[in-house]
Amino acid sequence: MFILDDLLIKLPVKGLMGVFEKIYDMAQAELNDETKIKEELLRLQALYEIDQIAEVEFQKKEAELLERLTSAREVNSGI
Repeated sequence: MFILDDLLIKLPVKGLMGVFEKIYDMAQAELNDETKIKEELLRLQALYEIDQIAEVEFQKKEAELLERLTSAREVNSGI
């Protein structure tokens, strides 16, 4: 009976948790990818230079990206 319970209940739950952990790890890796953040900063700068976004919006998004970059560097360096 206990083996049947393990097969019907615990194994699917463990497999599903493994999938969620993998998704979480991938999301964290992308969030802390310095290269992607730098690319976003360059794209933002280009949009500002061709007058696609206002200075206030540029400054707000730039501050957010710089904060993310600082966080990513801390995480990647192990602090």
